[in-house]
Amino acid sequence: MPQDVLELETRRNIYNLIQKNPGLHLSKIASLLELRTSLVEYHLLYLEKLELIKSEKEVGYKRYFIKGQIGVKDKRYHSILRQKTVLEIILFLLKHDGSQHKQIQEEVSVSPSTLSYHLKRLLKKEILDVRHSGPEKGFYIKNKDELVTFLIRYKPYDLIEGFSDVWKDLCL
Repeated sequence: MPQDVLELETRRNIYNLIQKNPGLHLSKIASLLELRTSLVEYHLLYLEKLELIKSEKEVGYKRYFIKGQIGVKDKRYHSILRQKTVLEIILFLLKHDGSQHKQIQEEVSVSPSTLSYHLKRLLKKEILDVRHSGPEKGFYIKNKDELVTFLIRYKPYDLIEGFSDVWKDLCL
């Protein structure tokens, strides 16, 4: 890497933020650094052109990663667990594995159809598993230890307003 690429403070701050919080999207980076979106976009394109970072498009968002730093499994988690509703579902299921749609609905403040949408996405990404017990089905976290390790390492809830104490609550 040419030494002067990260000499510019703004570019270095963007790079460091992505390194610490992989999977952020443009507007979140701009918001966290309190910079204009167009300025951040310029620097992201420059860093991507020099192959220091890599972007991946996921459900309307282009998410940024340091090239070669994150594996496929972690990218899958980063792209989905940066969303407040999804994170709420996961954190609820960590405490109440096997919960049914109705039980999750009581804790996560979204419409039943929105909850179904997110549960289907989590099933498709192989983060959740579903088990049937008669007409009812319960939702389970597929690789609980792997997911908990991810949450401990990257703390995506730190970047979502209202989630600052969520890990403490979960561990109690």
